[in-house]
Amino acid sequence: MTSEYKTKGTFTKSARIVSDYKNDLVFEQPRTGLIEQRLITIENLPSGMVKRTTTTRSFTTNGEYNDVEAITILNTGL
Repeated sequence: MTSEYKTKGTFTKSARIVSDYKNDLVFEQPRTGLIEQRLITIENLPSGMVKRTTTTRSFTTNGEYNDVEAITILNTGL
């Protein structure tokens, strides 16, 4: 299977897709063989705790994808 999936969007010269959906600015669009991508962001909160946000994009075999975001608050013990 060598077919590539068609996406709805406008590509710039740098091969980035132009989209109003923030995750499309970070993750790739579906392509053959791509299974999953993750972005983990860790930031300090004013309360002294740490917030970890994990965004996972899972690709399906028919060229679709699903994004899931999980937020975990970590107590730094301070």
